Amino acid sequence: MKNPLPASPAPIWRPPGPSMASREVHSSSRGACRPSLVGGTVPREIRCESGLERKAGLALLTHPQVADLQEQPPSVAWKDAAGHPHRHTFDFLAFLHDRRKLAVAVKPKAIADKRFADQLAMIAKQLPRSFADGVLLLTEQDLPRDLIHNATLVHQSRRVVDVDLDRQLLSLVGDNPGVTIGQLVKASGRGGDAFRSIVRLIGSGPIVTVRRQMI
Repeated sequence: MKNPLPASPAPIWRPPGPSMASREVHSSSRGACRPSLVGGTVPREIRCESGLERKAGLALLTHPQVADLQEQPPSVAWKDAAGHPHRHTFDFLAFLHDRRKLAVAVKPKAIADKRFADQLAMIAKQLPRSFADGVLLLTEQDLPRDLIHNATLVHQSRRVVDVDLDRQLLSLVGDNPGVTIGQLVKASGRGGDAFRSIVRLIGSGPIVTVRRQMI
């Protein structure tokens, strides 16, 4: 019996590159969450120490201003008010498209409000500009459900990129600011591929949603 399927090249799969973390992800708790992501300019494993960190990583990786992301960068030295030396490891170092760098700390709001925010402010004043241009503190209040839902969609849509389809969808948008995603998908005739293309364009900025809500 002849094979009815057309001949096609064998699919190519490349494993993600290794993590760039300066230390091993660890926790003394049996119930600890140690998730990871695959992302970055050159796709690699990005290890996280909690579910909150993973959400922050997703939001940062898919932000239009962020070019690349490193988890657990090398620690920095700082001194407390009494002059005692310490070292601090940020959760992420975000590399922006304008060549600036942001040292990112991720903490539950209860911990940040109780003691960490003041400590982070002190660290920020002593941070070498060679390491980062500023400090960003993210809590669960900065990572609402709608934002993480959309970041997840954007992250998944970038696994396979169709540049020609992206251009087609942009041309369909044209000067019609009131067009819906459903209308664009239908006009393109490309179904799910068109939806993923629209999500990519929302993530990179050329298409802007009217309201902040789940895509």
